[in-house]
Amino acid sequence: MSMKNVTDKNFTTSDFYAAAFLVAKGYKLLGIDKADSRRFHFIFTNEPDRPQLVSAFFAGLVEVNAKSFVTAIKELKSLMYNDAMS
Repeated sequence: MSMKNVTDKNFTTSDFYAAAFLVAKGYKLLGIDKADSRRFHFIFTNEPDRPQLVSAFFAGLVEVNAKSFVTAIKELKSLMYNDAMS
């Protein structure tokens, strides 16, 4: 799992399910960095509650609507394998 702040305004992760979780929670996906052919990097707007939210996700302490999560997974996969977003 790779997560890092790109700037104070952006947050990047290479963890697919963390990215899907953030999409399901309404975070704005700014883009997908496909420069590394072995790993995609998902770029989001950074929000003040993001570190706690992601930590809670990995600890299993936060809930997400199942339908929203599945929709987010499908959306990310579509974006990853199409040239809709760079």
